[in-house]
Amino acid sequence: MTAVLDTPLPDHALRMPSRPNAWTILGTSVQSADTAAEALDMANMRGWNVRLLGDVNATCVDETGVTTLKMPDTRANVRTNPITGETEYLGKVGRKYNPVDIEEHEDVLDMIRRESDATFHRAGAYDNGRRFFISMTLPEVLRIGGFDQHQMHVTLFGSHDASSSNSFHIGPTRLDCGNMQRFIIKGAQHSYSIPHTASAQVKIAEVHKALATLFDWQDAFEREANRMLNTPVSLGQFETLVNTIWPVPTSPGKVQRTNFQNRMDTLRTLFEDADTQESIRGTGWAAWNAFGEYLDHYARAKTAATRAARSLSDKGDVTTRKTEAYTNLLALAA
Repeated sequence: MTAVLDTPLPDHALRMPSRPNAWTILGTSVQSADTAAEALDMANMRGWNVRLLGDVNATCVDETGVTTLKMPDTRANVRTNPITGETEYLGKVGRKYNPVDIEEHEDVLDMIRRESDATFHRAGAYDNGRRFFISMTLPEVLRIGGFDQHQMHVTLFGSHDASSSNSFHIGPTRLDCGNMQRFIIKGAQHSYSIPHTASAQVKIAEVHKALATLFDWQDAFEREANRMLNTPVSLGQFETLVNTIWPVPTSPGKVQRTNFQNRMDTLRTLFEDADTQESIRGTGWAAWNAFGEYLDHYARAKTAATRAARSLSDKGDVTTRKTEAYTNLLALAA
């Protein structure tokens, strides 16, 4: 399932119609918005007044008493909570960090909407406002093999805690299972970053020029996915790849053995028996989607929101493992 469409396409019945994906879990529907400003208002993502406070002080309390240390190279980034009106801490940042309010991207978002005929999709802030996204749905539905449907998105991702630059990404969601197809394709740029520096406004203007480059990623994705779809993969090959992505510990303890077996059992079931792989079973494309489905919907996490945030992130284990699985399966299709 995907949150991109409220109803299936006319020729496509969703195989997992009740499954929420990362967009749904972390975001608010803004499909009725005509402008970026309207979309951000719907998600309570305007008027934060993100700003810097003075030097950050570090305080330590121990047996010797209270020690306060000034940190002259660090400042606090804060916002005004749009619901309560209270000032909230977002993170500590360096001297070169320049706060960029989300609405400063509205002109570019509106430009993308006009030039690509996209519609606003979902917008959300999470991790207490430290991270955010606003996604748009592109009108074209990509069909791998002529039938396996994917909805394309252009998404602005960002942070207010210096953990990442704000950036525009392109990527699809698979309709049958809600997999977030977020991985790195060699030689294809899938994102364009806007750093939190004094040059941020200049970078935002340059997004106009970068859009064509981002769409090259979509072309590469379609070519390579079709190669995987036409490549048979056996259960033995799939299990070997699982052991490559999650190496078997040399001397595993009882908990490690149990976790490893449970993960293998889930992945094997997704590859061999899941309804979501019915139309692509026994192929490299099914193998990839088994990995993606596991990481996006089954991998252990404290909360569904934690798992969703991992799936949306361009950094961390989820994207790393997805990219490794994708690269290995593509090698089989060479």
